[in-house]
Amino acid sequence: MIGPPDTSVTENTRPGADGLESSHAPAAPVLELLRRMRLGDREAAAAFMGRHAVLIRTRYRHKLGRAMRRLFDSQELLSTVSRRLDLYVRSGRLEAATEAQLWALVFRIADNSLADKVRIFRRLRDTEGEDSEFARGLADRIKQHDRSPEGSEEEIDRLLRSLASATDREILSQWLGGSSLAEIADSMGLSPEAARKRWQRIRELLKAQLQEHAA
Repeated sequence: MIGPPDTSVTENTRPGADGLESSHAPAAPVLELLRRMRLGDREAAAAFMGRHAVLIRTRYRHKLGRAMRRLFDSQELLSTVSRRLDLYVRSGRLEAATEAQLWALVFRIADNSLADKVRIFRRLRDTEGEDSEFARGLADRIKQHDRSPEGSEEEIDRLLRSLASATDREILSQWLGGSSLAEIADSMGLSPEAARKRWQRIRELLKAQLQEHAA
């Protein structure tokens, strides 16, 4: 069972302007922050994440191998977790009733976020051949957005939305997830040739978008 970590070193601190903690005023107890978060208070979620930023980053830093740290770091992962927790709060989907349940949710969000990022960046890092230029451009674009308020997820969503066809969006999603074109074709009931032609068209369209944004 996942329990709350030892947070005694930060119980009398509060989020500062830098997103970490300052000691200018007593911090609200975690259960009070949780009560407010269950009511949709996004500032309470931000305060919770700010209070425990160092702890969360430390917990996940060791899970990032050296190769992954070249592409994104624990601060970028923290930003992703903060955005996803904020979405839970503002959408009214936060169901945690205890501090332990809140931490279990935060760790689950972090684990899923880490898995998503590793899967995508490994795909982009390891891609060779005719897709390599596109993969490098997309990796650079995602890295630029990872620390922005919108985050890399919003950039990926934007690219997906730019594809008019639901079939093309699914092909891109599966490709980013690490599937080969043969696996994509099989899962979608396409011939290998049809999948290859669709992917070439998708890749060229997105390359043009990436070049336009880089200009």
